[in-house]
Amino acid sequence: MTEILAKLLPLGLMLLMFVVGLRLSPASLVTVIRQPVALATGLAVQMVALPAVAFTLGWVFALPGPVLAGLVLVAAAPGGVTSNYIAYLARADLALSAAMTLVTTALASLTVPLLMSLTGEATLPEGGGLLGMSGVMAAVAVGPMVAGMAVLGWRPDIAVGILTLLDPGSKLIFIAMVLATFVQNRDAMTANLWTVGPAALALNLSALALAFTASTLIGLAATQRRAVMVEASLQNVAVALFVAAPLLGAPALSVPALVYAVVMNVSALLQIAAARGWSFRARTDESTPGPQT
Repeated sequence: MTEILAKLLPLGLMLLMFVVGLRLSPASLVTVIRQPVALATGLAVQMVALPAVAFTLGWVFALPGPVLAGLVLVAAAPGGVTSNYIAYLARADLALSAAMTLVTTALASLTVPLLMSLTGEATLPEGGGLLGMSGVMAAVAVGPMVAGMAVLGWRPDIAVGILTLLDPGSKLIFIAMVLATFVQNRDAMTANLWTVGPAALALNLSALALAFTASTLIGLAATQRRAVMVEASLQNVAVALFVAAPLLGAPALSVPALVYAVVMNVSALLQIAAARGWSFRARTDESTPGPQT
């Protein structure tokens, strides 16, 4: 069952990213770059503040060296490849979410080795192992998304028709992917619930709090704030697992990533529910007539 899920998950992810692309115009990405305050805020939270929090949590929870390094590895990983679809479901700024994913993935081959070296627990080998992995993950996420954007730019009417067909199914695929994550990681979650679990949960909650606070202080719009929160709280666990085992040969470092995979998916579902609940209340308030005078 696990092997079947491992083969089907990339296909499901590619479909989700294609659906995202069908809703994302190149002009919106250009706007994010030309008005970089939101992007800079999100990157500062994800690439600077979050690793610092991971180090701090390692001290607070008195984590053993390998577990601390694994938690830092999670914080150092680029944005999760499903984060763009989750941003879409959470009615966040898709262009900002996509831009953050692209930047963090592109820089992962530099930032991950640097942060791992600071833990004193691991030294990454030279070469393009992580660079190659980042490229594969970017291709899986970015390729289908660019294809969807191309269809939208070429024939918006066709894009709308495809969305009508794929959108309901894509939501079912997303739910299946979340459930698959729980199935694949249930043993790791059960075995490490009371050791790694609290630190992983604290890291996720810290990511949400930092993203919300920074976005609010900067004055970002609600959709931008939601995008930063989604990106900061969802990390690319696949990259973390690749670094821990194939690159470093240190399976112990992968435990925080396995636990965090479950935590972040629960967090994602709650963010989607909260955003959609807020939108429903806002629409209800707007449609409710005011008092008669």
